[in-house]
Amino acid sequence: KRGVDLSALKARQFAENDLKTFDYVVVMDRQNLADVKEIWRQTGGTEPTLFLEYGRSGLAEVPDPYFGGEDGFEHVLDLVEKAGEGLLRDIQERLA
Repeated sequence: KRGVDLSALKARQFAENDLKTFDYVVVMDRQNLADVKEIWRQTGGTEPTLFLEYGRSGLAEVPDPYFGGEDGFEHVLDLVEKAGEGLLRDIQERLA
């Protein structure tokens, strides 16, 4: 509907060495943040953050779209697009 092709993307579980491998480790909710931060405190590396912090929506967690019907999916897409744009801005500023 929005012209985004996700067919080439693959999901996987977080791995401890991701904190050493990636410049950004972003999670979708507070429980995942707590879990990953616990590992980060023990291993160091990139500090994990909540994805929506980059979108300045005022929300901390990406809501589950299945509870909101089609409107729920549209709302989550709006949030994710804004957060993605904010994350891209952050990356561009770091590289400037």
